[in-house]
Amino acid sequence: MADRWLGWTSEGSRTDIRRALASLRPKATLAFASSAGDLRERVMDSVGTPWGVIVGLSESGVSDMNLAAAVAHDGMAGSVVLVTRNASGSLRSRAAQAGIDTVIDMGEVDAAVAVARSKGSAGGARTDDAAASAAEGTKPPRDSDGVPFALDEPDGLSWSERDMAPAGSAEGGRGSMFVFVSGRGGVGKTTIASECAVVASSWGMSVAVVDLDLSCGNVYAGFGVGTPVDLAKLGTNGVPSIETMGRSCVRLANDLCLWGPCERPEMAERVMPHVGRLLEYLVQRYQLVLVDTSTTFTDAVAEAVQKADRVFVVHDGAPGSIGSAGRTSLLVVRLGVARTRMVRVENVANPRAKSTPVPGISQRGLEGAPFFQVIDGGPEVQEVAAAGGIRELVKEGGPMVQSVKVMLARTLAELGALPPDEDARLAANVEAKRPKFKFFSRRAEVV
Repeated sequence: MADRWLGWTSEGSRTDIRRALASLRPKATLAFASSAGDLRERVMDSVGTPWGVIVGLSESGVSDMNLAAAVAHDGMAGSVVLVTRNASGSLRSRAAQAGIDTVIDMGEVDAAVAVARSKGSAGGARTDDAAASAAEGTKPPRDSDGVPFALDEPDGLSWSERDMAPAGSAEGGRGSMFVFVSGRGGVGKTTIASECAVVASSWGMSVAVVDLDLSCGNVYAGFGVGTPVDLAKLGTNGVPSIETMGRSCVRLANDLCLWGPCERPEMAERVMPHVGRLLEYLVQRYQLVLVDTSTTFTDAVAEAVQKADRVFVVHDGAPGSIGSAGRTSLLVVRLGVARTRMVRVENVANPRAKSTPVPGISQRGLEGAPFFQVIDGGPEVQEVAAAGGIRELVKEGGPMVQSVKVMLARTLAELGALPPDEDARLAANVEAKRPKFKFFSRRAEVV
């Protein structure tokens, strides 16, 4: 639980909020937001250790329950506490369903303090322990990694999907979605997508990564996550609520979260009907959504491709790889994706090697698509990534990371979504290599 807290209440109730927090976290530091909106913005914009949030006992404006539920839904607070008086069992139940971690009843806190004082100093229980025990409210069910998860939309609450529109979404109300596909495994697609996620996050973007290799995906391993949140929970109780979708992830960094895959491969079919709803939610919530896919085009992958702003077709230099990429691009075109939304990515071990595309099917569907070369770091990179070292790889930099940055920055710039970061701006302006003129020449290649 967080030890730095941000609160919201009426001016005259701040002392009670401090007492309530002290009963739960005696050594925590507490600051107060100037308004309910200010509280949500500060929590969303926080860097490093997430804020704990405590709200309640306000006399006007947004109701305490609604505000606490909205903060829990945003998913950026380390813990959410609601303070009230005369908390009923129904209120505690609704709070748990809304993702609120703890409900503190001030009447119970006062009673616990009074009991502790009456016992005096002769072997009496500690005031903070007694009060904390009394203050502990009903908590929502949790996954094995400690992420709160609620199956149902809360009944009786006044907020709705429209009211719960996430704060901090991309300008214009929608983020960008990039989907990475390939016609065969082992071409570096997952590593490139993961590196893009870390790079974009370092540029200050809020990033959602979705692993749509629902049966056998391993994006989580590259980030050192032992057990991801099982995406099969989306299909547990009919149409998933926004609360369920928001909680079905694992936080990789402050503004970087991962959804998927399924814990059991056989559950993938249950999730697929809900992937479209999940992706629509994420592009409203995050500035950049990166989707890694399986080599097989499932219904979920096809829907993601159709919704994507850009589809990255990844291949390497192995025999037959470019042909697989060509067949994949043709399938993408048949799904109704314009060629202008496709990007060809060649993952190469030798940046000086001359790219020799096979004429015919390998080029069909990719005509006019931007072309980037990403420097494959070799077996060492694969080993580090498999050991959970994606962040370290990006931090160390080098030709591989620089080529990923150029690809990502130029694509974002093309969409008008380049973040105001100096490193991003420099990557977008790296000079492209100019090939010698020849008839039917391809676009300039970026290394």
